[in-house]
Parts: sequence; C-alpha cells; structure tokens
Amino acid sequence: MTNIQTSVTKYQACIDACSKCLQVCNQCFNSCLQEPDAHAREKCIKMLRLCADVCNLAVQTMTMDHSEANYICNVCRTICDACATECSMFKDQHCKQCADVCHQCANECAKMMQK
Repeated sequence: MTNIQTSVTKYQACIDACSKCLQVCNQCFNSCLQEPDAHAREKCIKMLRLCADVCNLAVQTMTMDHSEANYICNVCRTICDACATECSMFKDQHCKQCADVCHQCANECAKMMQK
C-alpha cells in the first residue's frame, strides 16, 4: 500500500459519511423544492445546498490527503449540524432522513478530527 492509500484509508469512514450526506442533501433539496410550502423552507433549502457543497469539499480534501483536511472537516461538522437542525423542523420523511444523515456525518467528522 502506498503512503497516499494509507493516508486516505484513515479518512475512509468520514469520506463515506460525507459522500452519503452529499447525496441525501441533494435528494432532500429536490424534494423540498416540490413541497407546497417550499417558500417557507427557503432557509432549509439554502442550508441543504451549502451542506452538500461542504461535504463535497471535505471528500475532495480527504482524498487528496490535504494538510487542511481537519480544518475542512471541522467546518463540515458545523454545517452538517446546522443542516440537521433546519431539516428537523420539517416532518417530511426526506427531511427526517436528511437530519439523521447530517448528524451521522457531523459525528464522523468529529471522530476524524480526533485521529
């Protein structure tokens, strides 16, 4: 195993969590836009976009084994927690699932930063 493979392996659980969060946030974003109260979800919809983008950046940073991976993952943890809070305000299944996945991602980011 090369040094890059070894380094990236230490991030694998966090990479997987961020990738899943990216996917679920995008799905929730699309679903929220279709809800009759989409205008009332404006803050949530914006947070979903930000969360998906930050998760994508975190995945890119970790897979590059970049020296700023911990910093980006800390930002990702903060954004995922905020997104979970926004999504939990709505009772739709897609929002509940998204809140759960965002919390899981935030937890994995926190664990990764302790390594």
